[in-house]
This record gives sequence, structure tokens and C-alpha cells, in this order.
Amino acid sequence: VTELLAQRTDWIWNINPDQIDSINKMPFLQAVRQESMRIGYLQIDAAGRTGAGNPLTKLKVRQAIWHAVDRKQFADKLVGGGSRVPPAPCFPSQFGCDANAAVKYDYDPAKAKALLAEAGFPNGFDIEFVTYVQPTSWPSSVQSYLQAVGIRAKITQLQVSPAIQKSQKGEAPLYMGSWGSYSINDVSAIFPVMYGAGARDNYSLDPELEKLIADGGATADKAARAKAYSAAIKIITEKAYWMPINTYVNTYAFAKALEFKTFPDELPRFYYAKWK
Repeated sequence: VTELLAQRTDWIWNINPDQIDSINKMPFLQAVRQESMRIGYLQIDAAGRTGAGNPLTKLKVRQAIWHAVDRKQFADKLVGGGSRVPPAPCFPSQFGCDANAAVKYDYDPAKAKALLAEAGFPNGFDIEFVTYVQPTSWPSSVQSYLQAVGIRAKITQLQVSPAIQKSQKGEAPLYMGSWGSYSINDVSAIFPVMYGAGARDNYSLDPELEKLIADGGATADKAARAKAYSAAIKIITEKAYWMPINTYVNTYAFAKALEFKTFPDELPRFYYAKWK
């Protein structure tokens, strides 16, 4: 940012959104925000990888979590800049991301508490919550929503690599992370990673779901792929395996003399850029 303000560089990205206003006050600069394909999510240990007695193995507990978090408020207020709640567990523009197939969960703390009681946890329970997500206010916000319905989630805040390793070893009951699908506009870049057979990030271990994902990735027939992925989305949301929370937003800043267009896949297409 210092180099940009001193006019020694013409383009930067991934800056702190708090710096937007000061940058836009400069007559020769502009800062813009662009929603990206990266999704922030909460992974829930439905398969009991962290222990057979894990409360998260109960469907009503997982559904309670989905009802407990005000994802719209999170996207609108905490993230901002055009962030939204993905209507399905994938980025909306990705092929196979059928929002109509997804079971919807409204923000409803009272319903969350009722579901916990029905699941045998009227007084809630304690659980570990692993994350690397920054700013720390984001996981803390999710923690607060869970606390309000009786789920006492203790945050284990780690650096990115140790957090990912802990998750892949099956040691993260609740895990908050993000996934950008390698900038590929197709659910084949997210579903096999999160729910596919043999995937280290898979905390559902659902054979029916794994088969649908494999079927969708085994053919080039669009209709067959769409059918398999729609069925997969129905299972993922119906069984409340993996909760999409928000889309990420990138912040760019560059010289006003530079004509530059941003894209959701986070690829800076400099070959489109030109001086005005």
C-alpha cells in the first residue's frame, strides 16, 4: 500500500478492506472489491472421525448448527463487499451447483435449541472448533452463535498448515476453513475434495454420496453429471454435513490510469488491462 500511495507501483490486491477509504481519497487511485469463488465453510464431523461418541454424529445436532448461525448477517456485516451465503455447498456459477436441490435452513436459534433437546442435549455440549481463518472475529462470531444455543465450542486457532493437517488426520470435530476450487467453475473441483471416496477432508463418509460424486465425475454427459450432482447436493444439505457460510471478497487497488477488470475466479487477467 505504501508503494501504491507513493506511485511506485500501479496494481495490488488482497489488501485489508479497512484501507479502501483512504486509498479512494487519493485522486490518482481506486480500490474495488470483487466477490470470489472462494467459500468459507464449517465442516462437521458427521462420521465420528474424532470419536464414536461425538454429538455431531447425530443428524438433529448438525441441523441445529445450521439453524444456529446467522449466515446472512455474517456475510453482510462481517465480510461485506458483496459477500453472500451460497445457497448450495458450492459457488453458484459452478456447473452442477443446483441451488434448487439444496435443503434450506433459516436462522432460527429457538429451533436449534429444540433440535438439540430432541437429540438428547437439552443443556448443550462442549466441542473443539479448529480453524486457521483470519480475521479471528470470523470464527469468534460463529462460536458466539453456537454458544447462544448451548454448543460450547472451544476455538483452537492455528496457522494454515497445522490446521489443515489436524483436519486431514481426523482430529477436527468442527472445522472452519475456506476453499477456492482452484478457480475452476465446476463442482468437480470441490465435491470430490470435501465428500469424495478416500478424500482426507471427508467428514461425512457417506457411501451413497461418494458414489454420486464419482458418477458425476466419470462422464462428460452434462445431463448425467447435473443429475448426479443435484442428488449429491440434496444429501449434503439434508444430512447437514458441510455448511457453506459465505463467499470471500477480494480487494484490489490500482492506478486510475489503469483500466482493469476483476473476475470471481481470482485470476488477474492482465492481458485485458490497458492504460486509459
